[in-house]
Amino acid sequence: MINLSVSSLFQKFSTEKLSFIKKIEPWVRNSIQSFDKLQERVWEIYTFYTHRLPSDGLMTARLIRMGVSSFKLYVLGQMQGYYGRRNFLPVDRENIVVEIKTHFPEQETMIVKIADQLCRGEFNIFSSGATDMRRGNQSWQLDWQRDPITQHRYSRLFSHWRWDVFKMRPGNADVKGPWELTRCQHFMTLGQAYWLTKDEKYAECFAKTIQDFIQKNPPGFGVHWSCTMDVALRIVGWLSGLTFFQGSSFLSYSWWKVFLKSLVQHGNFIVANLEYGTFHGKLIVSNHGVSDFLGLYWLALNFPHLDAACVWRGIAETALEQQIQLQILSDGGDYESSTPYHRLVVEMFLSAYALSLQAGLPLSDAYRDKLLSTLRFITVLRQKNGRMPQIGDADDGRAHIFTGYGLDATENMDHLLVAGATVLNCPDIAQTVLKEAWVEKLFWATQYSKPLEIKPIEPVTLLPEFGVSVIRQNETYLLMSNSVVGTRGVGNHKHNDQLAIEWIIDNQPFFVDGGSYIYTQDPDARNRFRSTRTHNTVMVNEQEQHTVNPAWLFRLEQNGEVEFGKPLITDVGVGIEGGHSAYGRLSPSLLHKRRVLVLSTGTFILQDLFEGSEQHALRWYFLLYPGVKVRIEANNANVAILEGPLGKARFEAEQVKWTVEEGWYSPGYNKRHKTLALVGLIAESQRTEKEFFFIGQSSLDVEQDIESAILIANKFWSSACQ
Repeated sequence: MINLSVSSLFQKFSTEKLSFIKKIEPWVRNSIQSFDKLQERVWEIYTFYTHRLPSDGLMTARLIRMGVSSFKLYVLGQMQGYYGRRNFLPVDRENIVVEIKTHFPEQETMIVKIADQLCRGEFNIFSSGATDMRRGNQSWQLDWQRDPITQHRYSRLFSHWRWDVFKMRPGNADVKGPWELTRCQHFMTLGQAYWLTKDEKYAECFAKTIQDFIQKNPPGFGVHWSCTMDVALRIVGWLSGLTFFQGSSFLSYSWWKVFLKSLVQHGNFIVANLEYGTFHGKLIVSNHGVSDFLGLYWLALNFPHLDAACVWRGIAETALEQQIQLQILSDGGDYESSTPYHRLVVEMFLSAYALSLQAGLPLSDAYRDKLLSTLRFITVLRQKNGRMPQIGDADDGRAHIFTGYGLDATENMDHLLVAGATVLNCPDIAQTVLKEAWVEKLFWATQYSKPLEIKPIEPVTLLPEFGVSVIRQNETYLLMSNSVVGTRGVGNHKHNDQLAIEWIIDNQPFFVDGGSYIYTQDPDARNRFRSTRTHNTVMVNEQEQHTVNPAWLFRLEQNGEVEFGKPLITDVGVGIEGGHSAYGRLSPSLLHKRRVLVLSTGTFILQDLFEGSEQHALRWYFLLYPGVKVRIEANNANVAILEGPLGKARFEAEQVKWTVEEGWYSPGYNKRHKTLALVGLIAESQRTEKEFFFIGQSSLDVEQDIESAILIANKFWSSACQ
């Protein structure tokens, strides 16, 4: 009874109290919020203006934990190079210089030219052109907050906790511009020029640029601390460049003190702000997380004595081993549904593996085998001239750039094949790479001891988990993509490209994926480039395959399922079938299947099948590679004559009549070129068939007419089903 009385009294008191609070709730809530915001801003301003580097005492305490008795002695040791080789980058300067001058003389000219531009403060970031990024007269006084594309400048005075990519940007600035600048991936080019010329101006630019960054960008404040990925890749850029400048007089005692203290701040920040997230209750780690772990790993293995209790190495090594198994699919593809992001994560995983070999602490055999599969994946998709198809997003992201800094090379991954062949001791990976790409080998001075081999490429190769098939027959290359929404359903870098194709004959691309172009700077363009209507597939009733919310720039919601059939190889040719049920949600529902058959002559026959009601409008789209001209035959609008600088082709439809529209092709981030697209429409009122045939051939003359092509295709697929 006593408990009940107390309980009822408490309940009555609580009810009366809640009633009182509700009466004054708006005033209370607004007052508390205003006061808290004021406190946050006071903390922010105070912290910004009173930030300090770690003290000498704190640095000594960290070092004592790792067996070094004095910070000052440690600084002197680093200055004199007593701690030996730091990473897998070469230290034999004279041999590297001889190799470049003897075997890659054009590289010497290019390296020095670009390095001189950098010493004038001129950067070419995302096709900005030679943009002067200085805020003063000196090359190292960079305008860190300025976007090189729009020239808008971000504020310095906000903590990373308050960062909002849209609310805090000036004008239409793109934050990727200043992020790319502060990754400092140009330091390797400065270092190579320093080795080639022995000119100390490059060392001065390197050393003072780092000093300037540290002075102007306190930890945790401004855009350069708003994304942990860029903090981590900045460390990789700094330490990669450091290899070339060891011993320069510009790396003085005072410089080393500041540099080492900033490394500790970077490491602590990364650990405190690792990029994990949850989606529908699932823990998600993307390329951002891999970048975080790579930065920690470079720190831990380059400066192990700063890694108190080996925390950095422990986190990084454990996470890298885990993430390569989670993010790399069994067929070698990256689980973010993007080939350009595949390049980024493979470069990061390869960099970590090379570090582990050089340190005598090799990552596991399971890690090595997954890494090997990622490189085979590249060889499968690589086209004859080295071009890689762009499936999904592209932002030109790199772990580090040892060769070709500032040059457009998004469509090429030969540098990775060379690096992989070197590190994994697997020459098969880079058999078809051109000579000029082999300069990359000079900067991966470590190798796995046992020679490795990869599985040969078949005439038709299916990578079912990533969702892509590639057919090679005669001089024809035909790719079909059909992947699930990647990153465990987030779809952050996935496009609406179910059953989209690329068609290349010899070295001439004809039908290509349009790329990605841009992210937050232009949301409308972002959504257009990832939409169904700009991919080489069929759009039904003007509906997206997977749901696109215009406000969610890095998310797609998957509709339906995807599937691939088994590759089929006969004397007639090779083929594969794919399908998706994304339009199964329509009323009435519709399923789309696409069959591609490439004959032994190189001619390809495409067949689109639709299971379900005929009450739907269909729109075909085929984007042409820039420079390809198109002519629709005057007396037959079903035939398109294609002519590029490196080849000609004929593309004919059985029922669909072609029109030509203007389109866009993006070879990399913030880059796009006008081109043309073939478009075919079948209105709901016109549609009577459920199968549509198309034929593409390299000759402008009719080698295979559409009627005989249909008979061949039907016979091929009928025999395959038996």
